[in-house]
Amino acid sequence: MAKSHPVEGMLSSLHALRAAPATEAARAELTKALGSATNLVVAKAAGIIGEFSLSGFEPELERAFDRFMAKSGSTDRGCAAMTAIAKTLYELGVAAQEVFLRGIRHVQREGSYSGSVDTACELRGFSALGLVRMAYREVMIELVDLLADREPQARMAAARAIAYSGRPEGVLLLRLKLLTGDKEAAVLEECMSALARLDPRGSVVFLGRFMDASDEGVRSAARLALGESRQPEALAILRACWEQEFDIEGRQTLALAIAMLRLPDAIEYLVSLVGQETVAAAAVVIEALQMYRHDDALRARVEEIVTKRGEAGLRRAFEVAWASK
Repeated sequence: MAKSHPVEGMLSSLHALRAAPATEAARAELTKALGSATNLVVAKAAGIIGEFSLSGFEPELERAFDRFMAKSGSTDRGCAAMTAIAKTLYELGVAAQEVFLRGIRHVQREGSYSGSVDTACELRGFSALGLVRMAYREVMIELVDLLADREPQARMAAARAIAYSGRPEGVLLLRLKLLTGDKEAAVLEECMSALARLDPRGSVVFLGRFMDASDEGVRSAARLALGESRQPEALAILRACWEQEFDIEGRQTLALAIAMLRLPDAIEYLVSLVGQETVAAAAVVIEALQMYRHDDALRARVEEIVTKRGEAGLRRAFEVAWASK
């Protein structure tokens, strides 16, 4: 009979601790695991500590991080252990300044079939959030560097951290990034979303500039960010765009953005479109309204319009979108 691999056995034992993670025996096992030389074992232990918000492990977590970092990540394949530790320290609200500073600056390139990849992007992201949460005085300096990171995943993390910071200077950073552009549409999308959260009222007109961008991804991102702002002023911009947009996929994004506003006037506008637009356009509006499917009054209104129109395609769209409550 084949013997199980030692690491697999340790991981299995740690997983079993999730049934009662706060017992003395479990805490002793977790402490022992954090001292392991195997990165996956340390990552598993750190994940359990974070998942169940277990306190008292901070020194062991930081020592484990230092141990792997001291070897330039050579023993932490995939940056698994250091990332899990940074994530847990951030989630626990630990002011692990040195860990986060080293983490946000760490780059770890590893070989892959396509050449090499940086496996520390997620580590840099959680470290950024950790510095923000602990109100590190010079966090914006670190976030500027991260916003210009080589890896798009890290740049997206920077945008999220800037929004999380709630600091007004973050608005300037995000605006500058959007004006100078990025080769990855996903990064611009994250920046727009972050700007809408950080400065919802002040960002409406600025985001409206991107509604006619040549890149479809940028246009969609601007529309959704306006929806995320939940500002009444955004409705006028989105309505005007709807009236000029005839591509069904573009209208799908617009309908969702208008629904995301969660404003009475926005909902009324969408309901009116169900009764006035073509079957294809009305169907995407019904799909966007499904986020309100628990609103019985709204459901009844939409169903009444669909029934009155008597078009099979619209009835199918309604039944699919509002099937489950």
